[in-house]
Amino acid sequence: MQASAELPLSETVMRARFAKAYARTERSVTAISAFFLAAFAVVATMLASLYESFKPTRLSLVLGALLALHLVCERRVLITRESTLYAALLGYMTLSIFWTPDDNLAMNTLIPGLNFLLLFVLFASLATFYDVRVVLFGTLCGFIFGAGLYTITQGFPFSRPADFSYNAIAGMYLFGLFAVFAWACYVRHAFLCVVIAVVIMLHIAATTSIKTNLGVLLGAMAAAVIYFRKFAGVLRSYAIALIIVSGVMTYAIISNGALLERVESGYARVALGVEVLSAREDAPKGTSFVQRQDWKARGLAGWAEDPIFGKGAEAFRAQFGITSHSTPIDLLYNFGLIGLVLFYGVFTTVVARLYHIRGVRTGQLPVLVIAALTCYGFITLSGTMHYNPFLAIVIGTCVALLRRESADARRDP
Repeated sequence: MQASAELPLSETVMRARFAKAYARTERSVTAISAFFLAAFAVVATMLASLYESFKPTRLSLVLGALLALHLVCERRVLITRESTLYAALLGYMTLSIFWTPDDNLAMNTLIPGLNFLLLFVLFASLATFYDVRVVLFGTLCGFIFGAGLYTITQGFPFSRPADFSYNAIAGMYLFGLFAVFAWACYVRHAFLCVVIAVVIMLHIAATTSIKTNLGVLLGAMAAAVIYFRKFAGVLRSYAIALIIVSGVMTYAIISNGALLERVESGYARVALGVEVLSAREDAPKGTSFVQRQDWKARGLAGWAEDPIFGKGAEAFRAQFGITSHSTPIDLLYNFGLIGLVLFYGVFTTVVARLYHIRGVRTGQLPVLVIAALTCYGFITLSGTMHYNPFLAIVIGTCVALLRRESADARRDP
């Protein structure tokens, strides 16, 4: 009996196997690229915010290189209404250099403004053209790395650095809170997400930043009112994990005197902030309500002199030696109604996207977006945010995620 010889694989089968292996490799390479692009961009942004030696110009070079790497991988970027509006604002801010009182000082706005646009386009593109879960995980990991590095080098929240900028650090942790909730919208790791979120919120409280803590509270309240059912569903989903984590964290804080002092002072400052806003006058312990009112009055008076075009980039700082500590006042004084409309037009178009997908099954995403918009919108009233890099990542990511939901809704009504 003749032994049967094994027939060689046909050329078609070989090609099919090669194609599958190539596709798997390509997907893996793409996922790794997306993860590291997001993580490196976040780490670079945090370094620029935490350390003065990492200048905005260096961040521009890093972001330009990361965007170029993205183009090598994907060969396209996402341009949206929001990025177009901000590009128009950046263009107008650059044009205003012809009538600004201090050209060199104007760079304090123009370079960060360029970084804002680069981050906006980069993260909107990453969340659109790659696996969104990988991008969001890379964003979260980048934040955790940067926050961990800050704790190791500066000791916060267990000790307060000498040159501690509580609003800037609180803004960093606020971004981390957004990152973990955005990731939670697309994965099922409730307990891990709650642990990270609670830790971040404790850090925000420990910064004693009144506007950031109040912003988080107002954002949650807005989400609860506008998306009551979805918000209640989120609470139900995370209830058990939240109770367990809160109990463990409470015990850990009580056991650490330094950390307990930081958290207590943070919540005391929040209560003080509410008191000041209610009474509309200064209170003890370092509030500056009257001073801010003075900046507001000076800003509006200067804006009335040139209401349409403004006085030019950084004109308020050139005149008074400091910013107005308010985005709308800075925009009106420096760039007139043109600047104000262009910047807040970005927020308006994101709200319009939320309205467009109303009634569509979008999970927890609308809750997160409206909470983020409310929180950051409130912070703009008492902070200079029109070139804040973390805000750029948040809005760029929100826009991309809402576009994905809208596209999915059209494919599967």
